[in-house]
Parts: sequence; C-alpha cells; structure tokens
Amino acid sequence: MTLHQPRLSCSELHLRLQQSFAQLSAAYPAQLSTYDFSIAGRRVVGRFVGAELARIFRTAFEPHAGDAPPALEICLWDETPDTGIDPRLGLSHRLNEQQLRQDVVTGTSVTGRYVCHIAEGWLNILDLEQPALVGCVLDRSRFHLHERARPLEWPLRFWLRRIGLPVLHAGLVSQEGAGILIGGPAGAGKSTLALACLDAGFGFLSDDKIGLETVAPGVFVGHRLYRSILASVDMLQHFPQHRPQAHRLETDALNKAILMASDLFPDRIQASSPIAAVILPRRDGSHGEAKLVPARRVEAMTRMLPNCLPLYPTWDSSDIGRLSDLLRAVPVHWLEGTAPPTHLPQLVAQALPQPIEPPGKRHQP
Repeated sequence: MTLHQPRLSCSELHLRLQQSFAQLSAAYPAQLSTYDFSIAGRRVVGRFVGAELARIFRTAFEPHAGDAPPALEICLWDETPDTGIDPRLGLSHRLNEQQLRQDVVTGTSVTGRYVCHIAEGWLNILDLEQPALVGCVLDRSRFHLHERARPLEWPLRFWLRRIGLPVLHAGLVSQEGAGILIGGPAGAGKSTLALACLDAGFGFLSDDKIGLETVAPGVFVGHRLYRSILASVDMLQHFPQHRPQAHRLETDALNKAILMASDLFPDRIQASSPIAAVILPRRDGSHGEAKLVPARRVEAMTRMLPNCLPLYPTWDSSDIGRLSDLLRAVPVHWLEGTAPPTHLPQLVAQALPQPIEPPGKRHQP
C-alpha cells in the first residue's frame, strides 16, 4: 500500500526552502553572490546561488545607494543543469519538482501571510511578515522574456501593496522633477513614448508599471520598480540606434526585446517622481498630425482601468478610487495622431501645468 504524504503547509515550505538555500550556499560558496538593489526606492538584499541568476537580477534592478535597513530579503538558487548545482541536495527537504507541483498552488495562504508562486521555471514563496522571499529556479531555459526583464513581478506586487505602494499599470517619465504618467492598454504606445522621452533627456522611471503612493490628498508619487523596457521588435524600427543594446529570445512568442534604460542613459534613471500630468497615447491615423487634446476624467478612467484590473488580487476597489483621485488631481490629455518619435517629447512636456521645453530644445538668451 502506498502512503501519501500530507501536503506541505506554506510555513513549512518556506522553512524547507530556507534550509535548502542554506545547504546549497554552504555546498557551492563560489556560486554564491549578494546584490543590494532598489525596488521603489527601498533596499532589497538579494542572495543568489548561480551566476546567471544573479546576472538577471543585476540587469533588471538598479543597485541601491546608501546603507538603509533592508526592507526585503530575497534568497534564490538556480537548479538549471548548466550551473553544476546538484538539485538532489534539496531532496532531503522533500523539494523535488514533481512533489512541489502537487503541493504548491500559486496564490496566498489562508492567513494572508504567505504568497506562493509556482510557474514553468520558478518556485518561490514570500513571507510578508518577515519579509523574506525564498525559492529556486527549476529550469532557467523555461523563463519567458518577461520573466528575465522583470523577475518576480507577481509576488513582488503583494509586498509592494503591503508597504503601501500598489502597482499601477502605466509608464512614467519626468521633466525637471515633474512626472508625466503614460496610461493606456497594451499596444497603445506607452513604451514608444517612454523611450522617445528618455532619448530626449527626460528622466525615466518605467514604460509599463510603477508603484503608486498617495502622500497627501490629491498628491501622488510614482516609484520605479524595474529599469527594463519591453520593446516590440516593430517599435525598434523607430529607434535603430538602440538595436545593438536590445536582447531577445528567439524562442519567445511575444515578438519583444529587452532594452535596459540604464545601459542607454544611466544618468537619466530616477527612483521616484511626483505625478503632475497624465498622457493617454492613442494611435489613430484619422487624427492626422500628433497633438494634445484635453481628456475628460471618465474617458481616462475608461482607458486605464481595464489594464489595471488584471493586477487582481493585488489591485482592488480601493485602488480604483485611488486612480480616480489621481485623474481628478492632475491635467489629463489624449496624445492623438501620428508623428515621428523625435517629435513626441515636446508634446509630452506641454502636458505639464507649466510647460517645460525638453533638453536640447531650449534657446539660449
């Protein structure tokens, strides 16, 4: 008779993963590295067993400057065959992949303390009370391009909400301390607009997602999470100067490439910015030459909300109210029509309450 072992609880799984990480760290000290990086301006201490895994995180996140106490600890190891790391060491803790896929379900624990995430190439669990995330890469070759550009995006959304920074699906650039939020659905042109602004000298925070903080009634700050830009291959045709820096997986079906804003313009990466305006790019050749058109708040809400709702369960009714408050607090404009990307930054700057001419365009007295 075969006896079925009981499923691992979230707390037990977290403990066993921690034990395995400690064992593997001791067994492979040459493969262990530490990287202090920044997420939404908070210091995160990352410990990685596996050189390529560490490189992915060093690429995706800015290093943290300063010695603030860590807000989060991340411990991960890589079981991909090319690492030479023996995954059998984890078997003493009952952590073989087949058993884990039977035991672990992506989601939150009943108490809400733990966030489990099992994907094609990942297994990790986040303890929101410690706070600490621990886990392993089951096979790095199963990573999608998105997971390389923005690792751990799903569990990190729970941690960001916990510290009061729910994730908003929008891009963000800044001009002389004033942030311009770029909203809209996939394919609307958020990444194109963000990259065009970065090229023109704007500060860069994100082309896709930010941490949104309410600092006072009607006052909002956006925080950078990653420093990557996920650009469509078609979009890169407008930026031939950046094609050499683009990284693409030929097996990826998204037809996307990764650009690292810090590789392009390291001095233009910004951690946070108050939001002073919202722009909604709308690709429609019927509007002719590109122009800014004031948008009603209800139009902006209708445009942005469908892109945010898939962030559930880390996005709820309170965030709908927060987005509504933001759209009431700052000017909102459509960016209609078509124009070469080099012509767009000047329009973006005009969306600010006090228009600021982009760098390189100012006339000396």
